[in-house]
Amino acid sequence: MQPTDPSPSDEQVAPSASQTEAASDSPDETTQTPPWWRRLWRGRPEAEAESAEGSQPPPGRESATETFTLTREELEKRVDAETQRREAKRLAQANADRRRKLRDEDPWQYAEEERSAEQHAFNDQQVTTLFQQIGAEHDKYSLDPLVQSLPASERERILKLEGAGVGLDGRKLIVSESLKALEKHWKEEGAKEAEKRLRSNSAFRKQVLSEFRRGTTEPEFIGSGNGASGGDQTVSSLLRQGMSRHRSL
Repeated sequence: MQPTDPSPSDEQVAPSASQTEAASDSPDETTQTPPWWRRLWRGRPEAEAESAEGSQPPPGRESATETFTLTREELEKRVDAETQRREAKRLAQANADRRRKLRDEDPWQYAEEERSAEQHAFNDQQVTTLFQQIGAEHDKYSLDPLVQSLPASERERILKLEGAGVGLDGRKLIVSESLKALEKHWKEEGAKEAEKRLRSNSAFRKQVLSEFRRGTTEPEFIGSGNGASGGDQTVSSLLRQGMSRHRSL
């Protein structure tokens, strides 16, 4: 009797065709588990694509761009300012490079230029201080009395103006505004003084009263005396004289 060989059957060794088809028809493993070459590059192109995809605005909602317009004069001013800024930066960089090169190649000449620059700065500071002292002394005797004669409110308003007291233009601004304020103040004070004097002037008051009555004369007071002197020219005496002449007729 021969022993039975426990070798695997054909069904156990090779999968059936139905199992192969079922494995092929299984859910996409490539989409769920990417291959090794895609796993190596994960996070680079795909992440960039996802970030670019996420940064795009949704359809129908475009990002609003802020726009502003400039006049030709404003545009020219901006261009000039930018040109001057770049030129100043270029000159400063060129000067810094020259001084750095001079410091490395000729320290003696570099030290001489440093001393000369310090002397020029000191002289400029002295000149500036001198002009400031002269300006302050001049303002003390010319500008300050004018400003001090202003009312407190006008003085505060003028000194708060932009550029007031800065340079010659600032001093000119203070003088012109102070003269206008003083003229207005003097006119108001003159009107008040004139009104006060006219109110206390009896002749002016009678004249105003006469003009108000349109030329009608004020009747004289008729006294109670019986006789009238020869020089009496009042209304009573004139009436008595008229009546006496009428009786004599």
